[in-house]
Amino acid sequence: MPINSFLDHFCCNTRHARKGQSLIEVLIAVTIGALMIGAVATLIVTVLRIGSQAQKSQAGAALGKELLENVRVWTERSWYNVASLSTSSANHYYLSASSSPFSVLSGDETAIVASTTYTRYFYVENVGRDAAGKILASGGVDDPSTRKITVVYSWPQSAANTLIAYLTRSANNIFFQTNWSGGPGQNGPATTTNSKFSTSTEVDYSSSTGSIILILP
Repeated sequence: MPINSFLDHFCCNTRHARKGQSLIEVLIAVTIGALMIGAVATLIVTVLRIGSQAQKSQAGAALGKELLENVRVWTERSWYNVASLSTSSANHYYLSASSSPFSVLSGDETAIVASTTYTRYFYVENVGRDAAGKILASGGVDDPSTRKITVVYSWPQSAANTLIAYLTRSANNIFFQTNWSGGPGQNGPATTTNSKFSTSTEVDYSSSTGSIILILP
C-alpha cells in the first residue's frame, strides 16, 4: 500500500475513533448530569418535606401548650372545674375560649392552621401517692387535691403527641360549704363534696341551711 494511502486510512480511522470517544464522553457526562439533577431534586424535596413537618410540629406543639395553659388557668379559677370531670383517657375534653370564663366541652377540638387541620383534647386522671407523699405512676393513696392532666394533639399523618402536667389545689381555691343538713358522720378526708361533718355536740345543723348553730346550755 502506498504510504499516502496508508496515512489517509490511518487518519480517517483516528478521526472516527475520536468521534466515537467524544460521543461516549458526552453520553457519560449527560448521564452523570442527570443523576446529579435527580439527586439534587430528591434532596430539595426531602428538605422541603422536613421543613413542612417541622412547621406542623411547631404549630401542633403551640396548640397543645395553649390548651394546657388554658386548663391550668381554668383550674386555678376553681378547683372543682377539673375535679368534677370524669377521669381516664377515654373521657376527652376541650375548653371553649369563646366565652369568659372558659367552658368545658366533651370530645375533641379541631383547629386549622395554614390549611392543616389539627386535633387536640385533654383528659384527667386521679393521682396516687405513697406514704411519703411521692406521686406514683399507679396505685397508692388517692390524692383528691391533685389531678394529672394529659393534653393530646395531632395532625394528619402524624402520631399522637402528649403534654403532661400535675395540677394541685391551691390556697386560693377554697370551698365554701353552704349546706350542713347531712349531719354528722363524715369521718376522715372527703373525696367528694357533701353536706356532712364529722361529729356534733350541742349544735343545730338543720334549722338554718348552711349554718351550724351552737345550742347554749
